[in-house]
Order: sequence, then C-alpha cells, then structure tokens
Amino acid sequence: FVNELTKDDVTAATLFQAVMAVPGRVIPNVPEVEAAVLRGEKLFETAGCASCHTPSLLLSYGGHQFTEPNPYNPAGNATPADTPVVTVDLNSALLPLPRLRLEPFSGTVAVPAYTDMKLHNMCGGAAPLDEPEPLDMQQAAGSAGFFAGNCRFLTKRLWDAANSPPYMHHGLCTTMRGSILAHGGEGLAARNAFMALPAADQDAIIEFLKTLQVLPPGTADRVVDENYKAKVWPPIPDNML
Repeated sequence: FVNELTKDDVTAATLFQAVMAVPGRVIPNVPEVEAAVLRGEKLFETAGCASCHTPSLLLSYGGHQFTEPNPYNPAGNATPADTPVVTVDLNSALLPLPRLRLEPFSGTVAVPAYTDMKLHNMCGGAAPLDEPEPLDMQQAAGSAGFFAGNCRFLTKRLWDAANSPPYMHHGLCTTMRGSILAHGGEGLAARNAFMALPAADQDAIIEFLKTLQVLPPGTADRVVDENYKAKVWPPIPDNML
C-alpha cells in the first residue's frame, strides 16, 4: 500500500502520543517499604544501573515545546520544510495529568525516564538470554548487515517499569529480577554488581523499581501514596521537621 495515511493523519497520531500523561511513582505509607525504596534508589546508582538507566534527563530552555514535523527527524522523514509545523507546549495545563513541571527560574524540564536514550551492546553469552537477534533492523533490508544479527538495543525507559512486563527487548523476562539477570554485554558489570549484593539489598532495588508506575488518568501529582494522594519524596528527616 502507498500513501495510506495523509500527512495530517501522521501529525495527529504523533501528537496523540506526545501529549500523553507521564508516568509517576506510587510509594505506600508503610515505613518498612519506604525505607526499602529509599535504599533501593541509592543502590540502583551504586550498582551501576544508573550509568545507562539515567534517572533524569534535562530538557533545556524551550525543550518542552514539541514540534511536528521535528527539525531533527532523520533523512527520509517529513521535515519542517515539507509541511506546516504544529507546536504543542507539553507543560500546558490543558493536557492530561499528570505532567512534568517546568522549573520557573531556569525554564528547564527534568524528565525522569530512567534512560540515556542510547544504543548499547547487550550480547556476549555471559548472561542468560543475551544472544544476538538474528536480524539487524537498523540495517538495510536484505543487506549483509541486516543478516549479521543485532546486539545493540536502546536503553529501556523504566519510568513505567511496574506496568510494562514482560521485560527486555525480546520480552522473554517476566519479572524485574529476571530482566536484571539477563543483562549481558555492556550491562554485565551492573548485573554482576546486583548479584553480589545481599538478598535484602537486591530486594530493595526491586522495591524501588516497583514504585515506577503509570498513574490513573487525572492524578495531579507524580509522586503519590497507595491512595494516590500527593507524597513528599524523598521523605523529610525527622530532625528537619
């Protein structure tokens, strides 16, 4: 089929995805769980997970203005020279909640997506399920590179981790723990660091990941308790209250 969709259709579908509400966090008001989550956040970084699953990326001034077509579209896609540009403020109060917040003084927006948006080699055979995929979809169809297989995968966004099983690029991991253990290649060091932790610390990392969730439509705050009420996080120490 050729030209099944008009440029207007593509623009509408793109904007629909761009303005979707962002994920948040659900942290129960249970002291034991709160302590585990707080510890898990720190261990997530010290174990090396955050070297690829970057906790937050910063949109510079004006970066919250989404345009379609985007000026950075790869060759072969629509560009601003091809069709009228539509611009949407992703921080607009008219869009579905929850939303990211614009820092009033800097004009920047922190995006806690837990990704570096980069491709990483995840193969090597040292971890379960880390074999190459038979086809490299990033190469021209039918080329030698296409049939050479693929080991490079985009770092998965984790900000909806609790709602997005099965895990990994192949979807063969049904649990968070299983997906961590399946990391090979550039992710092997973090996997090994996780495995070297005491069981309680491994569980703390899982508890942290379980807080990263898609929230019910219209939830005003991105960090909430089990009743979807706004929650201060990290908690304020007692000696500072």
